[in-house]
Amino acid sequence: MQGAPTWELENIAHYRAGEMNNAELGLANLRMIMRDQPLLAEVAEGLRQPEGRAELVKMMADPKFQKQAKHLVQRMKTNGVLPDFLKAEFYAGAAAHKLARTDSKPESATPASSRADVHMETLDELIELAEENPGPFGYWDPLKLAEKEFWGESNEATIGFLRHAEIKHGRVAMAGFVGYCVHENGIRWPFPLSSSLPDYSSFEGLSAPAVWDATPQASRLQILAAIGFFEFWSEWDYSLAADGTTHYMRGGKPGYVPSFDLLPLPLNLFDPFGFTADLSEEEKATKLYREINNGRLAMLGLFSLISEAKVPGSVPALAGLIKPYDGEVMAPLSDLDTNLAFVSDMFAFAKTLPWVSK
Repeated sequence: MQGAPTWELENIAHYRAGEMNNAELGLANLRMIMRDQPLLAEVAEGLRQPEGRAELVKMMADPKFQKQAKHLVQRMKTNGVLPDFLKAEFYAGAAAHKLARTDSKPESATPASSRADVHMETLDELIELAEENPGPFGYWDPLKLAEKEFWGESNEATIGFLRHAEIKHGRVAMAGFVGYCVHENGIRWPFPLSSSLPDYSSFEGLSAPAVWDATPQASRLQILAAIGFFEFWSEWDYSLAADGTTHYMRGGKPGYVPSFDLLPLPLNLFDPFGFTADLSEEEKATKLYREINNGRLAMLGLFSLISEAKVPGSVPALAGLIKPYDGEVMAPLSDLDTNLAFVSDMFAFAKTLPWVSK
């Protein structure tokens, strides 16, 4: 297996672990071979030899393989999605891609952020990812959002947006779930967080959702300004290009947060102490799968806590364990006037910042 592509080694590892059968392994390998013209030519040359053809015929005549292939085809029909290389659009796109590469400048003169070799995740790859990273529902998209083309963008760009949004909201939910539990159990920092919050006396006895209502306006603006900065930084092409990557809707990695190497900051937001620096790509992918599943669980968990606070008894397992909340959880979304006033205050606060006022 020396010299075998990384994807082939990964597929074989999944096969040996019982996560793929022969038909699924063949389809996964074929999908990658169709993307690699030199390798495709090599496989074609092998099939021109009598030994190669005999091996292929023997495999396809195996009743066990035929049964697995039939089940795989039925599953694809049920999902209503064919692998991209079985669609005419795949070859039309490949031809256009080749023509563009021929007419464009040499790759060495092309910036990393605009190279044509970036990988955009397709719908069938999204389904494969769900099957390789099983959750309680497998591939679950009742609204068919992953088949849409948001804002006139391609389907692949839409999938990148949806994946990034899920990962980001999962991370927020994990932090929110922990924060909710910390507050409900009376755990406090031993020092004030800001000058506008000299102590925690104003939060005593409040449920976690009510803490936001009781937070001073200046503190809320600080929180929103910090969130706005992280949002801007993760979307900014310049910060992404500095890390040698691109936007998640242009072939970049969903969930990726650029480092702060461009700023005079001592630590980065993601993995500030370099715990993942020595991990292989496969180990990093495994950890990302776990993060996605934990984020999904945290979103459900956080809303179960909020539901029990708003409607006591709505989550029987939490009955009597959560402080009640009589406010409006969705007020920022339902009260347009309040929302607009809050945004206006935020802009007024931004103008007081030295780098903005100048």
